[in-house]
Amino acid sequence: MNKLQVKTFLGIDYGTKRIGLAVGDTSSKVAKAFKIIHQFKELKDIVPAKQIQAFVMGLPLQPDGTEGVVCDNARLFAQKLQSEFNLPVFWVDERLTSKRAEDFLRDTLYMRPDKRKNILDAESARIILQMFLDDLKK
Repeated sequence: MNKLQVKTFLGIDYGTKRIGLAVGDTSSKVAKAFKIIHQFKELKDIVPAKQIQAFVMGLPLQPDGTEGVVCDNARLFAQKLQSEFNLPVFWVDERLTSKRAEDFLRDTLYMRPDKRKNILDAESARIILQMFLDDLKK
C-alpha cells in the first residue's frame, strides 16, 4: 500500500518499558498524542477502534546515524505489528524527538517534570508522526 493511499496512521515511539502512541490522518495532516501503553496486546483493541491503516515508527538511530541494538528491538516490534495486523510500517528517524518532546512539554505547556513523565512517550510519538505527515506535504 502506498503511503499516500493510507488515511489513518498510528505513530509509535517504541520503548521496552513504554510505547507512546499518536494518531493522525492524511486529511488533516495533524498528529495528536494518544496514549502510552505497556504491552503489545493493548494494540489489539486500539488498531481496529481507531481504524488504523498503517504504522509510523520512530527508528532510534545512534547520534552518528548507525543502527544499534535499540534499532534491532524496534525492527522486531515492527515485524510483530506486520504479522499481527498485516499493515505497512513506515519509518522516521527519531533522533532527538524525546528531547523535542521534553522541551515542548516544559516550555510550551509549562508542565512539571512529574507530569511530563506520564505523557512524554506519547508526545514523542506525536512528533514522529507529525514529521511523517509533514513529509507527505512535500
